[in-house]
Amino acid sequence: MVQKIRLLFISYMLLMLMLLTSRAAFAQDFNECQRIVKDLLPVFNRSFEENNPALLREETYQRGIRNLQAAYAQYHKQAFQPSDSVQRMNNEAVILALLGNHQKAFHIMEELDLSAQDPHLHYNRGLFSLLSGKYDAARNDFADAPGGTQATLNTLVSYAKQKKYADALGYANGNSAKNTGGKWNYNLGMVYKFNNQFSEAVDEMATAIRQKDEMAYRLQRGDMLMRTGNEKKAVKDFEKVSRNHLKAQIRYANALLSLNQFGAAKAVFEKYLETDDRTFRGDAYLGMAHSFYGLKQISEAQRYYKLASTLKRETPALQSGMANTHLSKHEYQTAFTLFDRVIKKDSTYLPAYLGRAVSYYGQKKYDLALKDFKKAEKALNEDNKFFADLFVTKAFSEYYLKQINPAQDDFKKAIKLDPTRYEALAGMSSIMINQKRYSEAGQFLSKALVYEQGYDLMWSNYGSLLMHFDMYKKGYQVFKKAVSLNPSNVNAQNGWGIVLLENDQLDKSMALFDSLVREKPELPFLHNNHGIIQAYIGNRHEQRHQVNEANARYDGAFNDFKTAMDNAPSRKFYNVNQGNVYRYLEKFDEAKLSYQTYQDKSALNNTAVMYAGKEQIKEAKYYLGVALQIDSLHRVFQYNMTILAKGKQKEMMRLVASSDENSPFSDIGIKYSRDGFVTIYLYDYEYDELTFPGRHYMPLPVAEYKEDYFIPEYDFKLVAYEKKKGDDEKKKRVRYKSQKVKMPGSRGKAGTKCPILF
Repeated sequence: MVQKIRLLFISYMLLMLMLLTSRAAFAQDFNECQRIVKDLLPVFNRSFEENNPALLREETYQRGIRNLQAAYAQYHKQAFQPSDSVQRMNNEAVILALLGNHQKAFHIMEELDLSAQDPHLHYNRGLFSLLSGKYDAARNDFADAPGGTQATLNTLVSYAKQKKYADALGYANGNSAKNTGGKWNYNLGMVYKFNNQFSEAVDEMATAIRQKDEMAYRLQRGDMLMRTGNEKKAVKDFEKVSRNHLKAQIRYANALLSLNQFGAAKAVFEKYLETDDRTFRGDAYLGMAHSFYGLKQISEAQRYYKLASTLKRETPALQSGMANTHLSKHEYQTAFTLFDRVIKKDSTYLPAYLGRAVSYYGQKKYDLALKDFKKAEKALNEDNKFFADLFVTKAFSEYYLKQINPAQDDFKKAIKLDPTRYEALAGMSSIMINQKRYSEAGQFLSKALVYEQGYDLMWSNYGSLLMHFDMYKKGYQVFKKAVSLNPSNVNAQNGWGIVLLENDQLDKSMALFDSLVREKPELPFLHNNHGIIQAYIGNRHEQRHQVNEANARYDGAFNDFKTAMDNAPSRKFYNVNQGNVYRYLEKFDEAKLSYQTYQDKSALNNTAVMYAGKEQIKEAKYYLGVALQIDSLHRVFQYNMTILAKGKQKEMMRLVASSDENSPFSDIGIKYSRDGFVTIYLYDYEYDELTFPGRHYMPLPVAEYKEDYFIPEYDFKLVAYEKKKGDDEKKKRVRYKSQKVKMPGSRGKAGTKCPILF
């Protein structure tokens, strides 16, 4: 019996201990669940803040989820009762949401009647709705949830995600959410961005950064600054967070590319490629290709473009970059194919139109080039010096199509961007020549020759401009350079022959023009100039009293001028030269008629000289006076008028002949004069149409990041089960009836006598 009582006592004590332990375990298990959720939420929210779902796949986070599931299963096993079904569904939905199964979490909660439930259940359901894209439902639950900063913030996000930007701004004007770590201002800034209010967007991002300097805030502000042309400020934002975030490192390098800091960009891309991360490896290869292209290392650029294509799909930036390298090698058809493919896939990608325009230019399809330039005109940056080559290409396309005014405007833009762009300077000189603005043409061409001295056509054109101003001595070195660069340049050889004549190298000049006329008999200006040389040689013979030889040369000159006029009847000034020969042959009526056929100031001067030779001084003064009225500064006219006034002092006149290289006439005009007066011959020459292969250094198609997203605050809450009804009731004390046990040897004492326990 004593033993039985002892056992009953021990059982009672164990029962009480179990009850106490169970109640403590229930509370402890739920607190553990809450603790784990609290640890998981920062990572869960960071995956949205950084737009990086990979964070939820990391081992630490997944281990936390498994621990949560185990802890909640233990709690549920011990504490669940049928009346806790709503709480159970909420808690399971929270776990599902943390696992990434947003839709299932929402479906569990969407049909529940929570009117009589804990308000936190409303808020949680609003979060599940927000995760699942049910924005109207989310706002309804947020409105029923306890008032708080997070509900206000998430309501703004719901409007923004629904693309109701006007409603979002209206809501933001009537509400505020403090202590959100900058999320409120970030989301409001994004709303402004989508509403194309970039100034306000940047201001809101700045406010967010002041509250908490997060990577997402810096990147978004940097993207906005890039889009609005503030690359230097953008670089600072990207650099600030690039040390700790690889995504920002790639952005930083691309921003450096936009500033044409190719070496610095290359170094940042290389630093990323040294890491084990592969997330942005394709972007890094593409950036390396752009960097090498910017450094004009075309072969290396092509190698990295090919590497990028193995990791990235064929993006417009990648294909356009590869096409640019083909343009640099003047492989126009290959470049055209790539640019055309980009345009067919994305007709809004303007850099591809610019590239295709250059491809058309290289294929001499100037009208098609201008059509593409027109389509991409918004992409033509008049403030970026790396667009200079594009403006040159566009200008020459216009020039070749005789669109002179647009061409002139575009050449000016190129020169403004790059004053050393010799192609544009030379292009402007060609336009000035067409407009007969020879002085300005010479200024542009002389500047161009400072920066490019290996193009023979520029030298021959410059020499021709010098001849226009009778600057033969200076033209001597210019044409010599042109001929040395390209002996087959006819215009250069023509000019070289003229300056040889003016340098009193008549025989060399004659030999050269004999050769040119044989090779190019169809060119009228060669016959004209050949005739002038023959006329001078005839004068030389006449001075030596070699009459027959002189007349033979005059006849040859006459035939040259006739041939020139037959080949080019529109060039009336050949008549002036022919008139000089008539005068030498003393056919004065024919000479006068020839001069009248081209009645310019040169013809007037020569008419005056003719009358002076006939001793008709009055008529000579008249014609020379008219010439001076046309050009009072012409030194030949002034010289002849002085001689006319002083009489025939031939020897003295020869002595005062100017030897200044800048003289508008040369010694040769007096040395071989028959009467001491200067007879003007009109040389003929043509200007070359300048063509340039093009540097084709294209603006880089730098990657644009459109990582636009909103950042909510997911602060899920677990809800505890209700306490069991029996847990708080006071336990009834168990009473046992005493039993009388008669012990041997006793005197009838009743009760129980417990033995002493040792």
